[in-house]
Amino acid sequence: MEQSSLNEISLEDIEFTAIGEQNINVEVAQTFPYTYISDRSSELSIPQMDAVHCRSFWIENTKDLILYLWNDHQSEAIIVPKEGWMIRADIMVH
Repeated sequence: MEQSSLNEISLEDIEFTAIGEQNINVEVAQTFPYTYISDRSSELSIPQMDAVHCRSFWIENTKDLILYLWNDHQSEAIIVPKEGWMIRADIMVH
């Protein structure tokens, strides 16, 4: 069995495609309906960060992205296929 490595990545370093962003927003709104806010000034409308926490990881062998969101009462893992996200062009990869 091939082993996959999870690599943590900051949300600030990620750019989502329009469809990827839309799918994430739908999932988040359904999971966290009372904390969800739509902020069109940002590229990704996510829950209020003081109410919902998020960590993001990319899988080494598939390049899929996993967003793990949680608050005091629930959690959600959202898988974004490699076609739905990319590293921002202005970020240097070391």
